[in-house]
Amino acid sequence: MTFRGEDLLLSGAWILGIGSLIDTIGQTQQTFTHSDQGKDLIVKGNGIEAFGNSLQAIGRIKLFKHERELAQIYTIFGAWLEAAGNSTNAVGVSIELNGAEEEGTKIDTLGSGVQGLGAAFEAVGAFLEEDSSYRALAITGNSFISLGSFLAAIGNIYVLNEKSVIGEQILLVGSWIQVIGAFILIHAITLEVEHIEQEKHEENPKNRNGNSYPYSYNNY
Repeated sequence: MTFRGEDLLLSGAWILGIGSLIDTIGQTQQTFTHSDQGKDLIVKGNGIEAFGNSLQAIGRIKLFKHERELAQIYTIFGAWLEAAGNSTNAVGVSIELNGAEEEGTKIDTLGSGVQGLGAAFEAVGAFLEEDSSYRALAITGNSFISLGSFLAAIGNIYVLNEKSVIGEQILLVGSWIQVIGAFILIHAITLEVEHIEQEKHEENPKNRNGNSYPYSYNNY
């Protein structure tokens, strides 16, 4: 079975949103209990986010157009960076659960920084796109994810400096900002996919037969 680029893009966005929500639920539990409770959810959430970002990167590669080359390169590179950052977060928190808290927190901090950088690249990619109905939403969503990720890195730095209470609070705020960004991005990508479908419909004369779907059975 071959998946279309727009299907991967939209699926990846929803998976990213679900993963960020699971991660945030775990972080909320950890912050309010001042314990390791919730870290399992943080590991799972980051793993799901990494998968969602990877699907988005693959989807954008499949949809690559040379006339929008620079914007798409930024966006694809950013998505892979986010996937790497989320994977690093999952590894770091897993190490924390196994008892090496300082080492795990350092790795988690690195992962959040990489994730924030990746989302910033995606925001720049959206900025470089031509004016569209989804451009502003994509910039906003990715900017929120970037800000939330960098706040998570800052929170971990406070934890490493034995200021756990304020560190956990910053981590919680960063997590919720990422959730908001992820769901803004879902809306942006939904609009983008609708735009891609419309472009395909207009480019293929065989589709101009009044059908509401992008591909015509008259091709067969």
